Amino acid sequence: MSASLNWEKKEGVLYFQGTLDRETLLPVWQQRKALLADINIIDISALGHIDSTGLALFVHLKAEMEEQNRQFIIRGVSERFQTLITLYDLDEIMNIA
Repeated sequence: MSASLNWEKKEGVLYFQGTLDRETLLPVWQQRKALLADINIIDISALGHIDSTGLALFVHLKAEMEEQNRQFIIRGVSERFQTLITLYDLDEIMNIA
């Protein structure tokens, strides 16, 4: 079974759906500049799975947006993803809504 990742931009929000892991990350990484344009919030409530590579992506996106003096908010964080954030001691730097 092949994992998939879909996304949609709507009214300043980037919505992810599916699986965000090392297998599905590359298209997002390649399109990250276009994906970040005109968004302030990333909604991950429809992600069924996210691993440490997904977390690394969000840390990088946060840094890119802060360089542009833009706000970065992640909403819809699952308990499992929050645990991953805590395990990597990123609670203080990740802006979770």
